[in-house]
Amino acid sequence: MRAKACILALAFVLTGCKLGDENPQWDPRQEYPAWAYDAPFYYRPSEDPPAAETAGEAVPIHYTNGRRYFIKHSAGYQVPGVPRLEVWFSADEGRRWERAGYFGVEQTHFLFEAEADGAYWVRFVGPGQGTAAALPGSPHRIYVVDTQPPRIALMVDPPPVTEDEHGRQVRRTYQVGQKVLLCWNASDANLAEDGARLATTFASFPDNLIWAEYPPSLPAAGNIEVPIPAEAAGADGKGAGIRFRLQARDKAGNVNVAFSDVLTVGPSPEPLPVRPVEPWQLTARRLPTPGERPGWPDRGALIRGGSSRVLSWFPPEVDKYKHVVLQFSANNGRSWRTVGEKLQVARPVKWTVPEVNSKLCQLRVMAVVGPEEKVMLAQTPPFTVHTAPPQVILGPEKLLPESSAD
Repeated sequence: MRAKACILALAFVLTGCKLGDENPQWDPRQEYPAWAYDAPFYYRPSEDPPAAETAGEAVPIHYTNGRRYFIKHSAGYQVPGVPRLEVWFSADEGRRWERAGYFGVEQTHFLFEAEADGAYWVRFVGPGQGTAAALPGSPHRIYVVDTQPPRIALMVDPPPVTEDEHGRQVRRTYQVGQKVLLCWNASDANLAEDGARLATTFASFPDNLIWAEYPPSLPAAGNIEVPIPAEAAGADGKGAGIRFRLQARDKAGNVNVAFSDVLTVGPSPEPLPVRPVEPWQLTARRLPTPGERPGWPDRGALIRGGSSRVLSWFPPEVDKYKHVVLQFSANNGRSWRTVGEKLQVARPVKWTVPEVNSKLCQLRVMAVVGPEEKVMLAQTPPFTVHTAPPQVILGPEKLLPESSAD
């Protein structure tokens, strides 16, 4: 009997006890009392992002790329001794409202969790909030949840890869001065106004580290006819390449990037003359001959750090702008410092070479049109700056050991 009872007990333990939910319809957010949201401490964001736009005249709209976000108390924080403020939300533009919870005592931010992407209307219910002016209810704030980056496409015509007579894929070789059609499309329900940005770079290192951006006035979808610049043929004229990039950003901060294949550019038979272009276009500049630009460092030139130099050449476009500066970079254009200001074509400028040691130094002439708009007028190829270490002069008393009298 004892063995049979043990076997039954073991079988009961192995099979387990399956309990059912006595209240499957329980909704904690709706049934918890207001005091259940009080806590000894609360979390809050480091800063409150401003509203991206407004609906009508008074309803702020916030965009977020996360499902969980903080909702700030309408009065700053929950004052003790008064009824706690309720947070209600609607995911269908006010047709159906649900209570998300309450603010705890002295709580400044309520942490809300959205179930899916979309616009969430938020309304506060409690002291000083008033009643809805229109049915089924208007929001006090709108939070748009967008966790997906924009969809983007970038195409070059004629394409960089083609097929030969045998059906094999081969790379197309472009020529300097040849025009290619660059087509792009960035789509997103919440795409930022200046969210689509086009940029180009050359294919060879280290020139491929620097991206030249097109102006932000380009639309989210469009096309541009771009000539292949002479620099894409390489410094030695043996052929190199160029590529394009499309970056798209939405109002929630999601970013997506698309790159074109490298466009293989053949060697340039001769330098191309300078031609008038639009501000956003790549310029096929004529390669200068030695001595044509007085004071302008040539590719691979060696300059002593700390020395003074006089720059006598400037592009003629300098006189079209009021504020033109001369800038120096020691890391191939990743950061710049200003070494000369108020440039004019007829007035040479004297500048001091920074005391650095780098083989990736560059100079550029930049026109500052406004706080967010700058136009590059000229830029040197990489050159070398070498700074000699400080000399330590030792006197005779440091060279000879001290003698001692016997």
